[in-house]
Formats: sequence, structure tokens, C-alpha cells
Amino acid sequence: MKKINKNRFKIIAIMAVLLICIIGSIVLYTKLSISITFVSSATVEINSELDPYAYIDELKNCEKEDITIDSTQVNMSELGTYSIIYTIKDKEYALNIDVVDTKAPTLSLKDVNIDYGDEVTVDDFIDIVADDTEVKKYFKEEYDFTQEGDQEIVVVVEDTSGNITEATANLNVFKDTEAPTITGLKDITIYVNGTVNYMSGISAIDNHDINPTVTVDSDSVDTSKAGTYNVTYTVTDKAGNKNTYTQKVTVKEKPVEKKQEADGSKVVYLTFDDGPSSNTKKILEVLDKYNAKATFFVTGNGQKYNSYIKEAYNAGHTIGLHTYSHQYSIYSSQETYFEDLTKIGNMVKDIIGYVPKYIRFPGGSSNTVSKKYKDGIMSELVEAVHEKGYEYYDWNVSSGDASGNNVAVSKIVKNSTSSSANSIVLLMHDTDAKDTTVEALPQIIEYYQNKGYVFKGIDDSSYTCHHSVNN
Repeated sequence: MKKINKNRFKIIAIMAVLLICIIGSIVLYTKLSISITFVSSATVEINSELDPYAYIDELKNCEKEDITIDSTQVNMSELGTYSIIYTIKDKEYALNIDVVDTKAPTLSLKDVNIDYGDEVTVDDFIDIVADDTEVKKYFKEEYDFTQEGDQEIVVVVEDTSGNITEATANLNVFKDTEAPTITGLKDITIYVNGTVNYMSGISAIDNHDINPTVTVDSDSVDTSKAGTYNVTYTVTDKAGNKNTYTQKVTVKEKPVEKKQEADGSKVVYLTFDDGPSSNTKKILEVLDKYNAKATFFVTGNGQKYNSYIKEAYNAGHTIGLHTYSHQYSIYSSQETYFEDLTKIGNMVKDIIGYVPKYIRFPGGSSNTVSKKYKDGIMSELVEAVHEKGYEYYDWNVSSGDASGNNVAVSKIVKNSTSSSANSIVLLMHDTDAKDTTVEALPQIIEYYQNKGYVFKGIDDSSYTCHHSVNN
């Protein structure tokens, strides 16, 4: 019985040893047989998405879930060779992968027009070019860019990997033979020692050159001496075509302010601001009836009645300048004021043939509303207008018709006939709303004519009425 048990134990022991050997062999075999193989060529397109599993050809005795992948060394935005590390049960496998560019650049061209003699580069033809790498751009062959007319141009774009795209555009070489012109030229009048902006209001126009060059030869002008001088303007385009123009600059002695009529005569200077309007015709009829002359300080606000400016001028009345816009914002700067004054001057020139030099400031030279836009602007302007050859006129009698519309006729007459001075500059207004001004006018004229006054338009010999400047 003991012998049987001993044999049983031996058998069990042998079986256990065999089992352990078998299990160990299986474990060892399994560990040694785990493997991973990759595809023969590993590449990825630059700036695309990287899928590391796409390069595994075969897995032996393992699953994807068993693999740890490190692809941090791969720079997808730069061409080159990089490593991806695959780890399975503490064993590492390295795969070299090439980041490549196999796509040709995107290229779109545009047609080009140039002047004869202009330089042209490949970039002038390119509208759109795009690639994931640096590109070089060049013409497919040498072209004669001095050949007038149309020709096809082939542009080549090549990236760093040698991928090439070609496209065709049209080049037109235009030979310009037409000379440029100048607009806005006008004769200039200034007072002695005044300043001149020769380019004020000047524009150069060309059929092909958007920025032709204008030069001014004013060497003959002596602003310190009264006289008439010639200034030469030359305008040249980039093709070398040119035109020349001659304009006059008149330098005048600064007028002495005239306080009263030199001969002691009695004169009324009727002055109408803000026209022309629907009432201008009626005013002219009244003036004609009484053989009275007046001065019209006009604006650009009633241009549908501009024919009355010509009619007034032909009838012997004086045309003066008020401003184009009659907006007090013109007092923001000297430049703003003179831009507006030049605009109304050019408008009147188109009607009567010249730019008047008699002006009236909106609100008069004594206005204070200008201070809202620039402190001291009126003190500047009363000097600046003289330097540019203008003379300004205020008033010493006001009709009061600016206080509102439809001011009573009796009130306008009373205000207008309140002076007994020898030289009267009477302020009135010419707008659509000043019907009562027109109605009062006959009584005003009759009153002064009965007192021995004559009615004149402003001229160089007239009494110069200036207010005290308050800004």
C-alpha cells in the first residue's frame, strides 16, 4: 500500500514538472513570436493628417490596442525624414517616414497692360499662387516686352519638390502719344508782397498716366513789385508727352481803405446777399425802373437761377462773391475758407468770364460764430484775402430782413432809411423767402433819391466799409 502511494506521488510530481515546462515553453514561444512589420515605403503628404496605423503591414500575436505610438517627432509642415516609435510589450520598433510634397502649385494669372518702355515682372501677371512649400516663379522663355500690341506670356511656378504648374496670360504693350492736359488754370491777382499758391485748383489729366507731373516756372514773378507777369506750367506724362500753358499773375498795390466818397457825393450801395433766387428777377426789374445799380454777393445755393447773375452783370450791376456753401464750417481753417471761395469764384467765372475780387464774409468780418470753428480765424482772413487780391465789404446799414422771413415792409423801410451818412452800404438779402424785401425796395430807393443820393454798384473807387474784427 505504501509502495502504491509513493508511485502515485512520483507520477504527480513528474506531471507537474512537465506541465510547468509546457507552460513556460508556451509563454516563451509566445513572447518571442510577437512582431510587427511595416509597409515598404512610408510617406505622408505635407500639411495632411498623419495616420500612424496606416503604415503597419502585419501584426503577429498582438492587436492594435497593444501598441503605443509616439509620432511627436514628425513635423507635418516641413519636408524631411522623421521617426515614428511603436512600442509593444516594452519592445520598440522605429519606422522612418518621409514628409513629401507631390502636389503641383495652384496658379491663376491675369492679363497685363503696360505703357511702352515700362518694366514688367512675373509678379505683375500673377493673380493667385498657392503651395505648401516655397515656390519660384519665372517666365517659360524670354519675351520682348517692347513689342507693341498683344502677345501670350507663359508663367511657370515650381515648388521645392520640383512640382510645376504653367499658365498663360496676355500682355498688351501700349505706346502713348497723347499729351496730358491741365484743368483749373486761371489768371492770378495778388497784392504786393502777397503769397501765391500756383497749384491751387490745378489738376493734371492724361489718357493713360494717372499721375502726370506738373512743373511751374514762376521765376519771372516779382511779388514785391506791382506788374503783370507770366507763369509757365508744364505737364508731362510717364511716356514723355508734354503740354505747356502760360497764365498771368497780376501784382497790385494794396488798396487804401476808402472812408467816404472822395468828392463828398452821397451814394447808396445796395448789396444783396445769398442769391440768386426766384426774387432776383423782381429785384432787377425794380432797379431798372429807378435806374439804380446794386451789388449781388452770390452763393452756389440757387444755381437754377444762375442766368440772373448774367442778366444782372449785363445790366451793369456788380457781381461779388459771398461763398459757395454759406456754411459757417468754412471758418475751420484758411484752407477750408479759400477752397469754398475758389469754388464760387470758378462758378461765377463760367457765367461772366472772370472771378470777381469783391467779397463778403458770411456774418461779416465782425462775426463771432466763426470762433466756434477756429479761434482767431477772422483776424487771419481779413489779411489773407488782401494778400490774394480780394477786397471785402461789410455794411453800415442793415435792412433787418435777416431777422426772419416775411419781415414787415414798414420795418424793412424804417431800418433801411435810418442813416444820413454820405456813403451808405445797405445790407439786404436775395432769397426765395424775402418777398417783403422786394416790396420794400421801391420805397427805400425813392427815399434816398429824394435826399439826393445815387445808387451805385461797388467798384475800385467805392467806399470800403469794414467792421471791427471780433475773432
